[in-house]
Amino acid sequence: MLKFFRSNIFKVLLGVTLILSGILFYTSAYLENGLLDAMSYITLPFEKLSSRISNSAVSFLAERKEIYELELEIEELEDEVRDLRSKMVDYYDTKKENAQYAKYYDLKRENNSLKFVSASVVGKDPGEFFGNFIIDHGSGAGISVNDAVITENGIVGCVSHVNANSSRVKTVLSPDVKIGVVDKMSLDSGVISGDIKLADQNLTRMTLIPSQNNINPGDFVVSSGLSGMYPKNLLLGKVTSLEYDSYNASNYAVVEPFEKIEDVQDVFVVIGFQGKGEIVGNTIKQHVSYDDSQKDIK
Repeated sequence: MLKFFRSNIFKVLLGVTLILSGILFYTSAYLENGLLDAMSYITLPFEKLSSRISNSAVSFLAERKEIYELELEIEELEDEVRDLRSKMVDYYDTKKENAQYAKYYDLKRENNSLKFVSASVVGKDPGEFFGNFIIDHGSGAGISVNDAVITENGIVGCVSHVNANSSRVKTVLSPDVKIGVVDKMSLDSGVISGDIKLADQNLTRMTLIPSQNNINPGDFVVSSGLSGMYPKNLLLGKVTSLEYDSYNASNYAVVEPFEKIEDVQDVFVVIGFQGKGEIVGNTIKQHVSYDDSQKDIK
């Protein structure tokens, strides 16, 4: 046996075996690498696509989370804005009420017997030229027909119609309104009655004045208190000129109300004062109107 391993035949067989083993090893390694390359070439696009999908999903979820958080933040901010708006409305309502009460006390200090209802203008009468308006209080607040309507600047009109929760007001620019007045400087008396030719200029007329009078432009006109509808000495306006009515052959004074009627927003309705009532002979009457009915209470 030892002789065989030392023989040339064994040496040749060993050499061939080594050569064949080398060839097989090389071929196996080459085939393995080639197969791996081929598989890698085939799977590479799928790996890229999978990676893109994965990245997109992560990015989408992150964006959705951010959007959700932003939506929650927006909802919270909207709630805060609504709350602030509500508080602002309450603030302005309170501020408005305080301003009205301040005016009320100023008027009350000058006329202790006056009883007021504060109200706001909520509409205008359509199809008329005298600035007549609607207020947000009525008989439920103690308001009656013919109650004087004033502001801190002076008389603006009177109540012409009353419902439970609202009232209509005719202004000093209307010919339907008659107010006994006095020129505070000359003491000449007269009656305020509107005129359609003057109304659009925020002017009215003081009629039935004496032919011999001492009225001058710039004089203040105040309520006389004689009718029982308006308290005495409430400001109304100032005289701008003296005119002559050739049709009636009488003098009249043009009066500019201290309040610009079309700008009136808040008013006081005088529901009581000493001597309130319409004087007819020896009878004092008050007029109350609900909806379309009107009755006198003696």
